[in-house]
Amino acid sequence: RGLAEVAPRSTLGRRTRVVRARGACAARLRRAGGHPSDARLCASMTWVERRSRSPRPNASALSLEAREAFLADFARHFWLPPDGPDEPPWVGRRAEQAQRFRGRLVAQAESAIEGLDLGWDCERGLGPSKETVVRWQRFTFFEDLARMGDILFRGPVEPRHSDDVDFRLHYAWRKLRVTITNSEEFTSLTTEFRVSAVRVAMMLETARPPEASRLDGDFELPDARTLASLLSLRCEKDDVEELLEMYRLVCHKLSGVTCAWCCQPFDECSSAGLFDGADSLVFPATVPKVLVPQCGHAIHTLCFGSQLVPERHAGP
Repeated sequence: RGLAEVAPRSTLGRRTRVVRARGACAARLRRAGGHPSDARLCASMTWVERRSRSPRPNASALSLEAREAFLADFARHFWLPPDGPDEPPWVGRRAEQAQRFRGRLVAQAESAIEGLDLGWDCERGLGPSKETVVRWQRFTFFEDLARMGDILFRGPVEPRHSDDVDFRLHYAWRKLRVTITNSEEFTSLTTEFRVSAVRVAMMLETARPPEASRLDGDFELPDARTLASLLSLRCEKDDVEELLEMYRLVCHKLSGVTCAWCCQPFDECSSAGLFDGADSLVFPATVPKVLVPQCGHAIHTLCFGSQLVPERHAGP
């Protein structure tokens, strides 16, 4: 009755549950010979109060419309023009805009884990709460998009910026990892929020703004380097056949270019998932057959691997 006189109606039920929980805990402790100031009572009250809080703004579900809006903004930054006709796209004001946008994506990923319940429900055998699942999904989407931000520069990435992004995302993932007790459950709950490499590649191919023709008269963008970078970030949301089509598109954009190591051309037999002369033996689609680093010098994956594995006649 006293609570009804002073508490707003919206908070009455919540405060009543907290008071009842405190009274029940104190009664159990008195019967056990304990004192109400016992740490167990404090922990119990803390749990009740924490569980009764209203959802935080960062715990709101990320709608499909919101995700599409971020993807459209991503494409817009990709097509930003260079600062001048003789300026590369990875320097100057354009690079600063790309860095700021990528920083906002990283900040969104970090905010998704702020105040995250570090495995409390899982320890009690209840599984992840709805709020925890929403935070998993938000982090997954923004982490994928932030890592794909390398392609926004259309060339080399400033090392300090790249290191900062990697460190912040890795640190955030380590904090999120504590809440995951079942990796298969985590994957099933977040797959829908993964960013498809094929989806982004097709978006860049089809969402070319009219003014981009002045910057890319030959319609080469997104180039082989961009597509190869996206392929390295493929996920379980990407279809195998669509990945093979992307391999073929990379080879098409590399027509006339030879491997930096073996000097052989890039074609479907050597680059799109098939061994030479053995069409029935197919490589896993998750293994890229062509690497196009930021320097732009494409190389077969097997040729690159041959430089990492020592020759048989080499010493130990």
